Amino acid sequence: MTRTLLVASAGGHLDELRIHAQRLGIAESNAVWVTSPTPQTESLLAGRDVVWVPRVGSGEVRKAMAGVPEAVRIHRRVRPDLVVSTGALFSTPHLLAARLARCETWFIDSATRVAAPSSTGRFAQHLTRAKLFAQGDGWGDPRWTPVPSVFDSFEVDHTAALDPPPEIRRAVVTLGSELWPFDRAVRRVLDLLPDAEICWQTGVTDYRHEGHTLQQWLPAEELRRRIREADVVVMHAGVGSALVCLDEGKVPVILPRRSSKQEMVDDHQVEVAGMLAARSLAISVDPDDLSRDDLDAAAGLRTRRTTPVLS
Repeated sequence: MTRTLLVASAGGHLDELRIHAQRLGIAESNAVWVTSPTPQTESLLAGRDVVWVPRVGSGEVRKAMAGVPEAVRIHRRVRPDLVVSTGALFSTPHLLAARLARCETWFIDSATRVAAPSSTGRFAQHLTRAKLFAQGDGWGDPRWTPVPSVFDSFEVDHTAALDPPPEIRRAVVTLGSELWPFDRAVRRVLDLLPDAEICWQTGVTDYRHEGHTLQQWLPAEELRRRIREADVVVMHAGVGSALVCLDEGKVPVILPRRSSKQEMVDDHQVEVAGMLAARSLAISVDPDDLSRDDLDAAAGLRTRRTTPVLS
């Protein structure tokens, strides 16, 4: 049986890898996961064989390279036949360790990368011997093999639309695990939903409202339950958050982070938000332009799965 090392950063990259591992038929009983510990990853991977390593955020290249010796040690201990990764920068030490060990490696770039490979994808392309996979149509480079996107599993369910949309009594706002605060998203939602019960997962956005710090982290299953019960969900353009929302039948309002506002290192969230909006799987709007009409519209929409995905 193939011994597989599954490597991904916490958040959407890990959610994508879980789906692709299922599609590839990778045996969980002979797989080892490598990611960083958060309330979400610890609950998602409970009972599995996991190696926990420190988080590497976007742009933290030196921290990533400092992790190479530990990656080599993990590789020698696990002795995998195959390494599969969906990124991001967190995965680069393990891609290098796999090359040093001449281990077969598959790199599946994120569904967020619509127009070109990610920086980690370019790294894998030029400095490893990994087989390269692009989700969706790809970008016309023959070195990258197109595979189905994780978002191909969903479509809008017009038969379940609610007209008029329900009154928004409960909302979820989740801003992901990025290293940059997203205060303007929080402020705008507070302005528009002053009377709603809001479940917050603000991540590193340390925001105080009415004398209390808003909830920063939730276990994965609690967040999923809150999304299931919510009238509307507002989120940054993160793959993991979007997948959970769509899987619970909700069309989210997506507020993409922007590099010009120091909310992200680049504007790939604008691309993925546009891609989901083009599929009618999200309403995409800049936080400064978010309106109550956007929230009401999303509250009346529903999605359904076209193929099975992980729960």
